[in-house]
Amino acid sequence: MIPILAPAEIKNVENKISLDPKGKNLQKKAVEGVVNILTRLDPSKLIVVVGSGLNGEDGLLIGNKLKNNSSIEIEYFHSISAKSNSSNFSLAKKLNIDLKDINEYKTSNKSGNIIILDCLLGISAKLPMRPDISRNLEFVNKLSVKLDAKIISLDIPSGFDPNTGLQDKNTLNASHVIFLGYQTTGTLKDPSLFTSTSHIDIGIEKKDINELDIKCTQAIDFNFVRKIFPKRGNNLYKGQFGSHLIIGGSEQYPGAAILSTKSSNIAGTGHTSVSTSSHILEKIINEVPEATNFKFDLSENLDDALSKFTSISVGVGLGISDKSKKIIDDLIYYLSNTKNNHKIVLDADALNILSEIENWWQNFKIPTLITPHIGEYKKLFGVKGSNISLDSIKSISDNTNLNILLKGANTIITTPNGIQKINTLANGGMSKPGMGDVLTGTIGSLASNNSLSIENAAIIGVYVHSQSGLLAKEKYGATSMTASNVISFIPQVFKILE
Repeated sequence: MIPILAPAEIKNVENKISLDPKGKNLQKKAVEGVVNILTRLDPSKLIVVVGSGLNGEDGLLIGNKLKNNSSIEIEYFHSISAKSNSSNFSLAKKLNIDLKDINEYKTSNKSGNIIILDCLLGISAKLPMRPDISRNLEFVNKLSVKLDAKIISLDIPSGFDPNTGLQDKNTLNASHVIFLGYQTTGTLKDPSLFTSTSHIDIGIEKKDINELDIKCTQAIDFNFVRKIFPKRGNNLYKGQFGSHLIIGGSEQYPGAAILSTKSSNIAGTGHTSVSTSSHILEKIINEVPEATNFKFDLSENLDDALSKFTSISVGVGLGISDKSKKIIDDLIYYLSNTKNNHKIVLDADALNILSEIENWWQNFKIPTLITPHIGEYKKLFGVKGSNISLDSIKSISDNTNLNILLKGANTIITTPNGIQKINTLANGGMSKPGMGDVLTGTIGSLASNNSLSIENAAIIGVYVHSQSGLLAKEKYGATSMTASNVISFIPQVFKILE
């Protein structure tokens, strides 16, 4: 697991683990993880810049291990005060490493794929920076430009304050950040610095954190998602993967239901059905011939007909017309009286309509996930101010018994039992029309699987949506990528998970 903790909490956990036999393996796993990443990148030259603390020690060990396993040219430079009693000098001597003062660096010419490994400052860093350290950061930034070198930082880009999320004017321009076992809460405050990251699981367990009575928020990463991802057996039939009903679409937003249906169709459900107007349905069938029509009308006996749907998603492109409001009223009436079991996903205009109903959440007794953006969230729960804390989301989730997926640069999933997961990969290209419709279709499709809780369906859905977005950004760029582009990469992400 990759916990997201305050720096002081991380130190408490590390102090506890250091007394445990497994504590000796944490640094070893961190070093091996970074070496594996650097080996895949295969730089022609690695410049390791070392600070006085544990990050600097990690840097020396990483370089030493890499030197023994590859032909990469490696140079080492430090930014350690002459007055410091840092043990990194003696470690460098022990490893036969020539560790030079960074101010002695003789700038060479560009020579292929150069990486600067930032091991200067770690989670103990605080602003304001000492002037000499800030100057050294400025030097490293200029060096990376002159050499056309990428900066890869351990834990944080040096110059960043992991407590406050603020940064020194010379904070390193890292192209990638590798989180070693943890991610600090401060990194959530400026996602723009952390658009390309890796998480190395060094063996921290939930019990290590719980025993210290620390509230644990967890980053969503590949290893965690793969662990909860349901395997698709070869001897199963489509009925065993559930059915997903999408209620949405309107004259004003016809494309929303199309996008949601397309993503649902490729996200694992055994069957996707859509309740929408006839002219939108025709367009949907042209795009997704596998989808079917379902008439959501309480004037007919719907209980038996709806029983086949293991998940129901409501709201994409629904609009807020009187007709749309009646659909929500009918849904509330149905859910209040049925004995059928469904997982419910509420999005977009369903949330806008519900926000007009006092204590609306009391009508949803079955597993329900809401997927608001910040504005919708504030409107739904009467939240004031610009700062929304993780604890305040937990409190609302607990009080309403709702699973909350708060969309943003860092998407936050919170459950009524206090579990919180965060997707920490920001992608400016995702701030486009239709992205939420794709997410709802993906989650609703996953939720139709009886083996998945609505919480885990949301986690997998957010991960797949995010990774598909990164692939779309890589191919089309943040400016031009679209929701349809994101859908086209969903199968690729699922294939990797399989």
